[in-house]
Formats: sequence, C-alpha cells, structure tokens
Amino acid sequence: MRQDDLMMNFERLRKQGRGEGRKTGKQRQKQPKKQAILAISEHKDANLLENYVTASSMDPDLYRATIQGDILEFIKAVEQGPDHGHAGVPAASCIQVTPQKNTVLHLATIFGHDEIVKLICKDLPFLVMERNCRGDTALHIAARAGNSLLVNLLIDSTEGVLGVKNETGNTALHEALQHRHEEVAWNIINEDRNMSCSVNKEGKSLLYLAAEAGYANLVRFIMENPAGNYSIEGKLENKPSVKAAILGKNIDVLKIMWERDQSSFNLRCEEGRNPLHYAASIGFVEGINYLLDKYCIAAYQGDKDGLSPIHIAAIKGHFHIIQEMLQHCPDLMELLTCKGQNILHVTAKSGRAEAVSYMLKKMPELEKLINEKDEDGNTPLHLATIFEHPKVVRALTSDKRVNLKVENNGRLTALDIADEYMDTMVSFRKRLTWMALRVAGAPRSPSPKFLKSKVQNFTQGEPPKLENHKEKVNIILLVATLVASVTYAAGFTIPGGYNNSAPDQGMATMLPKGKFHAFLICDTIAMYSSIIVAITLIWAQFGDISSLPVALKFALPVLGLALAMMSMAFMAGVCIVVSKLSWLADIVMLMSFIFLATLLTFLIPLCPFPSSSFLIVRRLSYYPFHLMMELYGY
Repeated sequence: MRQDDLMMNFERLRKQGRGEGRKTGKQRQKQPKKQAILAISEHKDANLLENYVTASSMDPDLYRATIQGDILEFIKAVEQGPDHGHAGVPAASCIQVTPQKNTVLHLATIFGHDEIVKLICKDLPFLVMERNCRGDTALHIAARAGNSLLVNLLIDSTEGVLGVKNETGNTALHEALQHRHEEVAWNIINEDRNMSCSVNKEGKSLLYLAAEAGYANLVRFIMENPAGNYSIEGKLENKPSVKAAILGKNIDVLKIMWERDQSSFNLRCEEGRNPLHYAASIGFVEGINYLLDKYCIAAYQGDKDGLSPIHIAAIKGHFHIIQEMLQHCPDLMELLTCKGQNILHVTAKSGRAEAVSYMLKKMPELEKLINEKDEDGNTPLHLATIFEHPKVVRALTSDKRVNLKVENNGRLTALDIADEYMDTMVSFRKRLTWMALRVAGAPRSPSPKFLKSKVQNFTQGEPPKLENHKEKVNIILLVATLVASVTYAAGFTIPGGYNNSAPDQGMATMLPKGKFHAFLICDTIAMYSSIIVAITLIWAQFGDISSLPVALKFALPVLGLALAMMSMAFMAGVCIVVSKLSWLADIVMLMSFIFLATLLTFLIPLCPFPSSSFLIVRRLSYYPFHLMMELYGY
C-alpha cells in the first residue's frame, strides 16, 4: 500500500473516532479498538489516557517502526495493532507504553524522527503532555538533545507544555541550558518571554544555568526581564548565580551580573563563601582581579570555617592567586584562620610543595611568616611533618631562614614529631618525611620534659607499640638467616670448582682471577653481616626488651649491606663463568648494577639516615634521599 493511501486510512480512522466519541461508555466498549482510542484523542483532559494504558509493553511492530523512523510501517502498526484490552476496555497500539513509560512520541523524539513526531502532534496532540517514568515529556527529551526542529513542533502542538517539570524539577528550558543548547533555549524563551525563573531540585535557577554555560546574552535578558520572581527564586543563597559565572570562568557574564545586580555578590553559598572564595578556589586570575577592583572587602571575609579567599588559594596551591591578592591588598598576609594559621601554614599543611617553594623564593615579603606559630605553637615545618608531606619538608628545610630548632607548645621540634611516627609501623610517606628532617640536620628537643616522657614509655610497662618492634625483629631475623644460609653454601660451591691434581689439589681453579677475589670478599661480607644481624636481634629479644628499637636501627643497615654484598657476589661469580664471552659478561654486569641500584632504592628508606652538622655528610645523605623522593612521588 502506498504512503498516501496509508495516510488517508489513518485520517479516516481518526475521523471515525471523532464520530464514535459521542457514544456512551457501554457502547464504546463494543466498538473496534482503533476507533475507540482515537475518540479519546479528542478529549481535552490528557489524563484520561491513563485509564486506557493497561500494559507496560509495546507492540513489537509498532516499537520497531517508531525507533527506525519507518513511517509506512508505523501507520500500518497503528492500524493493525493488537488488542491490549483490560476489563472490556480496548486499547489502541498508538497509546501503548514501554516498560519505562515511553509513548511512541517519546520514542520518535529520542531517535529524532521528525516525520513521525509531526504526524503524532497533528493527530494525537494529547501525547505531548504525557510523561515517562522520569517525568519527562517529549519536549524535555528534544530540548536535552538540542533538536530545534522537534522542540518547535512540540511547542506549537500543545499549550502549557513549557511549564511542565520532570522528576528533577527541570522544565524544557532547564534541560536546554543544562546541556548547553543555546539556540534551543532561545527558541523556548521566544515562545514565552515571561516564563518563570524557577529553580530545579538542585536549587539551580535559569539564571544560574545560563551563567554556568557562559551565555552572556541570555544572562542579560533574564536579569533585564525579571518576570517570574527572579528577585526571589533566581537569587537563592544555596546556588548563587554569581558562583556559576565564576566556576565557568566567564568574565563577560560576571561583568554583566555586576552591572545589573551588585547585591547578588553579597550572597553566600551553604559553606559561607563569597564570590572571591570561588575564584580563588579554581585559580581564576581574571576574575580575582575584577572582583578585587570592584569588591575588595570580600577579600577579608571568612567562610564558616574561618577561611578567607587567600587561605582557599593557599589550600589549592594557587600561588599566582596569592601573589595577585597581596599586590592588591598587602595586609592580607596577616589574616589568620580560626586556628591561628597564616597562609604559609595552610599551604604547608595542604602539601602544596610547589607553592611553598615559590612563596619562599619569589615572595620575600612573606619572610615573617616562615617561623610563625599557630595557636598550638606549630610552625609550617611542624604542620608539614604532622601531615606527612616530605616534599614540603624538603622545601622548608632547604631554606636557611627556617629555624629547625623551634618547639611547639608540647616542646617538640619537627624531628621529635617525626621520631614519634618512627616508633610504629610506618608508611614510606612518614619515613620519607623523617628522612627529610634527618638529612637537613634537624635537631631533637633538648627539653628534659620530652626526654622524661620518652623514658617513661619504657619504664611504665611494655607500650603497645612494642608489638610492632617484635614483628619487625621476626621479619629481619628470618631474612638474615636466609642470607647466611645462601652465602655459606656459595662459599663451598665456588664458581669453576676445585683442582683435582697436585700440586694445587683442592684449590680453587679460578683463584688467580680478580673477579673471583671480588666474589669471595663479597660473599664473606654478606655471610658475616647476616650473622651479626641475627645475633644482635636474638640478644635484643632475650636481653633488655627496651633495646629492641636500638637493635633495629643497627640491624637494618647491616642487613642492607649483606643483601647488597650477596648481589655483588652473584654478579662476580656469573661474570667468571662467562668470561670467554665478553659481551655476555658485560650484559650481566650491567643488569646486576641496575638491579643493585633498585635494591638500594628500596632499602634506603628502611635505614636510619645520619643527622650531622657537617655539610659534606648532609650532602652525601641528600642525594639518595632525593632519589627516594622522585621514585615514590611524595
């Protein structure tokens, strides 16, 4: 059948439905399915449709034709659809719904089939107001997709659809703005220029969404035409529209909002933050400069946690923002948080190593803040240590102006705090923080109070953290025993074997070789080092239990030496047996050095670093520490 014939049949059925619509309810139950439901399409009350939608599935032929956009098959399916009647009331295929309550109009809109949408809007306009399980009308879907043609078709077919909200409280205009479809937004606005500036369930108004998208002309239009309670709903404090403009880094929108309504810049969000807080948080330099010129007082306002905009910039590590703000208002450096912390405290506490380095090197005006104490007596170095930021500790200890001897209210230096961490099972981050202080020559507190507390920990019974030391001892003792066993066996199964004939019977065949000498020396050092570690730890366990921490500090580097020497012995032994192939010996040696360096890289954080006032010793300790920092990314 040709398309024209099908269209004529569809129109004929619609007209028949109009005529049958005058029959009584009992008579309507007896009439053919299509005619009865088409009669429903003439009713003004679209909710009547719900009485006839009795199934949660759609006829397969109708569904397939709709999503494929085949208008011929669509009309056939409408004419020949199966009867899904319920309680004697017939239902037409054209008003069936899917499991998600999508009608054929929803489906046609989702897949962008404008011909089917046009046909449905003409003959079944009540479907335009129908919602799916998410509360979306077809207009919501079209606006979300940015399909201007379908939006215009749907708007023109039914009045009142523009104000319909879905489950999230969005109108079609909300959806268009939220998904950045400016053309569609203007089309909707032009249909009703007095549309209410309502908010959705997220608290976002149309002005907020337009500002967030950066649509300057739309923002100007909404603010110049405040119909629909802009003055009330458009300026809700939980979602200030100024915040949206700043977070989107839209300086033009920000300028328009300042020109039209300066009072909106006084609104705070739920965290008590003003527009300058938002700009500082995202590093919006242009916005910072504009706001400081227009609204400088905001720079001195704190949020609910007592943080001013410059503190927020410090937390985020935006040192360029800090510099800009200090150029406008130099006295901002004196602002303190509710805990008495300055901007350098906050930056160090947040672990912003790059920002700390920049502030120390490029901002000499901050010198007075370097050793300043907060209400607990902590300097920025104390806070960097407490919050385990080794890179920040390294940046601070590298500056000669930082006083490493400063004690907090608990009479603890930064190294004392780090030492407290080292008495427990610690992460590499904590260990690297401790190492950064050690290689910088940071001192411990000379305070008798502190030393007394350390002694009391051992005299008043076994502290809970001693269990951690016992676990460490058992692990190290096991490794040391294995190393001793392996190196002992290697000493009697030497590479090359032994001579079986006089006069050198029983002597090593490779004795004259230099690499054999290296093998024996390294193997011997490895074996005796591991034996010394084992004896030290056994003595500590059976002797004074309080000596375990000291024994561990001694055992770890000695065990590291044993493992390194065992690796060197292996390298020398293999090089001897393949010495006739020089290229193979060179490859083995190169690989061994690479793996030896890797081994040391993992062992160094486990060993105590020397703390010395001698610059040479500190420099020698610095380089392996720097390698650790780069490797672990802390």
